[in-house]
Amino acid sequence: MRQHLITFNSSFMKQYEDFANLLINPDGSAPIYNCLLNINNTKKNINYKIALGQIDASDKKIASNYRFRTGSITKTFTATIILQLMEEGLLKLEDTFLDCLKNNETKRILSEILFFDGINYSSHITIKNLLQHKSGLRDYFADDERFFENIKKYPNQDWNWKKILEKYFYYDLNKKGVSKPSESFYYSDTNYLLLAILIEELTNKKYYEVLEERLLNPLSLNDTYLEFHQNKKGATPIVFPYHGTYSLKNVNTSFDWGGGGLISSTNDLTIFIRALLTGQLFNDPKTLQQMINFEDDLIISPPKKGRIAYGMGLQQKKIGTHTFIGHNSAYGGMVFYSLETDSSFILNINQVLAPHKAEWLLKKTVEAFFLN
Repeated sequence: MRQHLITFNSSFMKQYEDFANLLINPDGSAPIYNCLLNINNTKKNINYKIALGQIDASDKKIASNYRFRTGSITKTFTATIILQLMEEGLLKLEDTFLDCLKNNETKRILSEILFFDGINYSSHITIKNLLQHKSGLRDYFADDERFFENIKKYPNQDWNWKKILEKYFYYDLNKKGVSKPSESFYYSDTNYLLLAILIEELTNKKYYEVLEERLLNPLSLNDTYLEFHQNKKGATPIVFPYHGTYSLKNVNTSFDWGGGGLISSTNDLTIFIRALLTGQLFNDPKTLQQMINFEDDLIISPPKKGRIAYGMGLQQKKIGTHTFIGHNSAYGGMVFYSLETDSSFILNINQVLAPHKAEWLLKKTVEAFFLN
C-alpha cells in the first residue's frame, strides 16, 4: 500500500519502490513481508511516508502508520535519559556502575558480572563504558544460543532483569569477558540492561515511568511504549518481526527492556531523533557533543562483532558525502539523521536475519534521495 504526504520527485519514489520490492519476498529462509519508510526534511517541506508489502504471510496490507518493535533503537532513549541524569548531578560518566547503585542486594547480584582472564573487573566498569559498549561484558542474548532456544521453548515467559541475569550467570557469560573495561568495543545488550537498572535505582521509579516522564510525554510520542512492561497504547496495529521463518508475534520479548523493548512508529521515531540531535533534550549543548563523540578510533573490537563508529547510544554512518547519526536494530530497523542536510530516514523491514538488507536499502534510499 502506497501512502505519502507531501509529494516530491516521482523519480525518487519509483526508485525507492523498486529497491524495496527487490527485498520484499515472502519465500525463502528469511522472508521479508514489508518495508516501512519515513523521510523528513523540514527545509524542503518534505514529509514522505510509504508502506509496501503485507503484514505477514496473510494478504492483509500494511499501512504507513503501523507500529513495530524498535529493538536496539531503544538504546538511544536509554542513553538520553542517563545523560539527562548526568546533567542533573545524579551521576558522572566516570563513576563506576556498582558505586552508583543504592540497593545492596542489586549490588551483590552484579558484583561478579565481569571476569576477564580469571580476574573480577566488575567494580571497574564505568557508566561511560556501558554507554559506549566498552565494558567488556558479553551479550546475554547473542553470545549463547541457549538463550534464544529457551525463548522459543517458553515463548510466554515474562522477563525481568533478575531472570535475564540468572541465565547470564548460568551460562557462565560473566566468566567469559571480552576484555578489561575501556579496552575494547563490543556491542552488548547487557550494557543497556545495566543502564536501565541504574535508571530505576537513581529515580526510584520503573524504567517505563521514567521514559514516559522524560521523553514520551514531553515529545507527544503517542505511538510509543515499553512493550510487556506497561499497558498498550492506542489501537494502531503493530507489525511484528520474524527470525527467519519464525514469527516473533506471540513471543514475549520483555527481555529486550532498556536495550530494545520499545514499540513505536516511523512518525514517533522521526520526532525523537530530530529533537535529540537538534539539542532539544538536554540543557547543555556540551552533553549532546559528548553523546555524538565518535573519535575514539584506538578502541579495536573483536573480529566477531566488527568495528562501528559508536558514541553513547548512537552510531555514525557515512553514506556518500553525507554523515548520519542514529541507531539500527536487529529487527531490520534504521533511524538516522543528517545534521547538515536536516534529513531524517526511518525504515524497517522486520526480519532479524537480514540486517545487511536493511543497510543496503538505507544506502540506496539515501543515494537516490540526494540525486533527485
